[in-house]
Amino acid sequence: MPLRNEELNLPPLLQELDSFRASFPHPLEVVLVDDGSVDRSWATIKEHIATRPWLRAVRLRAHRGQTAAMMAGVRSSTGEYVTFLDADLQNDPADIPRLLAPVIADEADVVCGWRRDRKDHALLRTLPSHLANWMIRKVLHVPIHDLGCTLKVFRREYLTSINMVGEMHRFLAAYAQAEGARLMEMEVHHRPRLHGESKYGLSRVGKVLIDLLTVLMLNVYGSSPGYLFGKVAALCFVLGTAMFSVVAYRVLALHRYEATPMVFVSVLMYIASLIALMSGLLAELNVRVLQQVGVYKPYDVRERIGFKEDERCAASSAD
Repeated sequence: MPLRNEELNLPPLLQELDSFRASFPHPLEVVLVDDGSVDRSWATIKEHIATRPWLRAVRLRAHRGQTAAMMAGVRSSTGEYVTFLDADLQNDPADIPRLLAPVIADEADVVCGWRRDRKDHALLRTLPSHLANWMIRKVLHVPIHDLGCTLKVFRREYLTSINMVGEMHRFLAAYAQAEGARLMEMEVHHRPRLHGESKYGLSRVGKVLIDLLTVLMLNVYGSSPGYLFGKVAALCFVLGTAMFSVVAYRVLALHRYEATPMVFVSVLMYIASLIALMSGLLAELNVRVLQQVGVYKPYDVRERIGFKEDERCAASSAD
């Protein structure tokens, strides 16, 4: 559960989790990840964690965003199945057993929540979300209506190999599908926010577009980016050659010596082809280096509480 500045929501959230855990038929651990809160969120967690042995908490050194907080939670958890949940009380924990059942029954590897009846501002949050989800479905062919819903259940193996950066948490299901995961979607309850302010708005649409291009690149050409740049280089070369051939035909065959910008455009196409080809080679070199020396770590943990020593060592080695 990633959180930031949720001081007022934490006490009722923990009470709700107490009731939920009492009726939950499986072993359960809850990992709260404080993403650089500047209110009393961490102090509130420390006040309540002593009486809840199933509760864990991770505090990041600085605000790194929801994606980094979710990664820290995954690497600090130990369960076979991983559920993401918002800490703002808008998600209902009572929906978790329904989403978890198909994964346990081996009918799906990822089950995503669908906030069909959202309790958010229609213009500032719901409309941008619908637009972003529509674009993602069309471009990535992911059969999910609400990729922005945090409430999801994953089979753990589809999360351990993902190293997410930026704000790409909304594409977790797309990454899992690219790895062969079976996706399923279920409607979940959505409740209005009672305390605090939403961290998202219209500004996220532009970020989604950029991240969408990144995910498309990684999913299709992540291991061989040279193929993508090679296609671009080939396209530019063909266009340049076609335009140059037209100019050559008009001059040599038709004896028309008029000035035309096609010569300059064809030269630009050849230059673009060369640049794309070199960029592809550099991208291939970068992929090979990252495969050999490891990947960038997008967060640093400041403090952990509620973990056993063996879990602490495992989480530290994962970080």
